Amino acid sequence: MAKVLLINSNRFKHPWPVIPFGLCYVATVLETNGNHNVFFLDLCFSKNCEEDIQKAIQDFVPDVIGISVRNIDDTGGYNIHFLLEDVKNDVIDYCKKEFSGPIIIGGPSVGISGREMLDYFDLEYAVCGDGEAVMLEFVKRIEYRQPLEGLKGLIIRRKKTIIQDNEPFRVQDLDSLPFPKPYRYLNLDHYRRFGSPLLIQTKRGCAFNCAYCTYNIIEGKQYRLRNPKLIADEIEILVKETRINHVEFADSVFNVPLSHCKEVLRAVISKNMNLKLHTMGLTPAAVDEELLYLMKCAGFNEVDIGVESVCDTILESLSKNFKLADVIKTANLLKKKKIPATWFIMLGAPAETRETVLETLNSVSRIISKWDLVFVATGVRVYNGSPFAKEMIRKDIHCTDDNFLHPVKIEPEKISLKDIHTIAKRFSFRYPNFYFYEEEHITPGWLLITGNFILKVFHSRQPVWRLLIFLKNLELVMGISLVKRIISELKTSLSNNKSRGENGFSLISIINDYR
Repeated sequence: MAKVLLINSNRFKHPWPVIPFGLCYVATVLETNGNHNVFFLDLCFSKNCEEDIQKAIQDFVPDVIGISVRNIDDTGGYNIHFLLEDVKNDVIDYCKKEFSGPIIIGGPSVGISGREMLDYFDLEYAVCGDGEAVMLEFVKRIEYRQPLEGLKGLIIRRKKTIIQDNEPFRVQDLDSLPFPKPYRYLNLDHYRRFGSPLLIQTKRGCAFNCAYCTYNIIEGKQYRLRNPKLIADEIEILVKETRINHVEFADSVFNVPLSHCKEVLRAVISKNMNLKLHTMGLTPAAVDEELLYLMKCAGFNEVDIGVESVCDTILESLSKNFKLADVIKTANLLKKKKIPATWFIMLGAPAETRETVLETLNSVSRIISKWDLVFVATGVRVYNGSPFAKEMIRKDIHCTDDNFLHPVKIEPEKISLKDIHTIAKRFSFRYPNFYFYEEEHITPGWLLITGNFILKVFHSRQPVWRLLIFLKNLELVMGISLVKRIISELKTSLSNNKSRGENGFSLISIINDYR
């Protein structure tokens, strides 16, 4: 029996702290199927990573350390925060200092850039694909001192050189995996305060080929569907054991295949649980009235929709599988069923122009509910293996020094990212439900905690972000938004004057824009 220390390195808490379910799956498989001794170190809320890592290693004396790395960066587009630097300084370096045995990294980001991350962290092992079975076999081979070469799903680096990059491992029968036990490994009180949801996957894999996306690299292009009854059973057990009834379906796209999605919803409804459900991915290509009826009955109080653009020209350039008409239909159905939605917009595709940017922003403001949230990202972050990355390499082999590990952004030919950012920011001042990726728009933790507390006191099923829209509406009425915009426009104007010798600031035009 080996002793395995598993570390959650994710300390990024926007929009809320994410419960590390992937690592909980690995921990559960190691204990249940491998009979290994597992110690789980969650650094999400750590005040001193060095001390916590040092204590865990000295007290537990592990044979293997597994570190989950969730995100490469915050995908912000315009101003990207490279999160791996924090992981390296706060976690990896301390582990290497205290532990001389095998350290293996895994997680979604490793599935995209495993080779590059091993070089960046100066480590030897990385998991590519589904981590549960790979970690189980990896620990077994370490325990019995068997060769690691040839292990499917393992990347091996020796003497600063990648010697093996085995193909990703995919668990074909997801129903064979034991249910994860976050209540066994984590202090969930921290996550409850922020309103962090339980995470459930109904499947793995993505058959789409969106130009910017890497989900089909991480999980494969073939859908591997879970049994709907088992999904409902898992939710029931998790809610009972954790006392958290907020559940997020974490599929890349929740409502495809549509028939399977509906069967999952029917199984959840049959349990008659009092749930607050949410999904991170709903495609307008597969939304009908029956789906939204079932979602409402199951307990959905919000959905996320990654439309990226509301302009057919840009949607086609992004290889999306829907058109503006589908977006309008979805928005109307959501309003009819009174299901709140967060709409994710990504401006800055290669074909983007000033006209397409304005078309998208104006259309979104007109189509959706004023109490729906719009998240606008300026710029397209290019990730290794995506169609955009392959196209950039084809045009210029020197476009990246580290195979897209550090942020690489697309610069549209007909409009600059700076101009796109300025336009998007103006919309965020005019429309209280518009937010975009910038430091001032990141919700402070104390506000998120307070909002969740208020909703619990009033037994409200509204998503917490509607409180943020309410606060921005107050700012608009009180004139605070106008002051903020004047300051923002003045800063932009001064910057433009300095770089271009222009005078672009007009107080009168700003005030007229607010009338």
